[in-house]
Amino acid sequence: MNDITIVQISDIHLSPAGKQPSFNQQLDPYVKLNMVFDDIRKIAVKPEFIVLTGDLIHEGTASDYVRLQEILKEKEQQLGIPIQVILGNHDRTEAFYEGFLQEKPQDKYYYKKTFSGVDNYFLDTTFGNIEQGYIDEKQLTWLKENLVQNQDKPALIFMHHPIAGASLRYMRFSVLQNGDDLIEVCRNGNVKGIFAGHIHFATTYTTENIVNGVAESTAYHIDCRNHKIHYVSDAVGYNIITLSAAYEVGIENQMLLWNSEVVKEISIGQTDFVNLKELKK
Repeated sequence: MNDITIVQISDIHLSPAGKQPSFNQQLDPYVKLNMVFDDIRKIAVKPEFIVLTGDLIHEGTASDYVRLQEILKEKEQQLGIPIQVILGNHDRTEAFYEGFLQEKPQDKYYYKKTFSGVDNYFLDTTFGNIEQGYIDEKQLTWLKENLVQNQDKPALIFMHHPIAGASLRYMRFSVLQNGDDLIEVCRNGNVKGIFAGHIHFATTYTTENIVNGVAESTAYHIDCRNHKIHYVSDAVGYNIITLSAAYEVGIENQMLLWNSEVVKEISIGQTDFVNLKELKK
């Protein structure tokens, strides 16, 4: 197998029709997304696929997802690269099904696709419209069954909410709340990497020898170094993922815009995991 290149774009937060950009963005998120696609053309090795890891439309309607589907279809044709999408907490599942897929709405949107002998799992970590992520038992069972049946193949997982890791110690209130369950399932297969977004800053860490890569947002950066106050600023970034012939994972964070001006402040209360019993109600 030759090296495989994958482009991960996350948290594009496109504005619904007639709405202002979310979180006081100073530059239109549609312009920012075009910046990313223009930059992808410069990659010397043609990516195997592009994946958008959630928060596609910021609380939009079916017509907004129709527009997004048209944009991505055009980009696929121009670049000759397949584009995959998953949902984030600011997406609206029913509107996505009706507008993007033009199908009868389902509770969750997750699937598997194989490229060049590598199994790619696109998960749905949304839990209603709340901020935190959670993977339901049905989805975990589906993933486990697939991993067990395909242990000879390397696997990659893409989702919106990251697992809590060394660099996300103070982000537990916002990330995947049952990450331990996912890691337990991953022991049944040959998972090489888990890729997510959601937190709007780039970071990389390992959980049980699995590389975890979190992508910068295409819409805005959130500075979370102060655990009690987070600072929002305009930024555009995405990840270029490399899976080598030896199945080693490398991640390059590509930054296209970085504005240090703070456009919004977010006050943070407790930083630990939420109560799962309350979450499941």
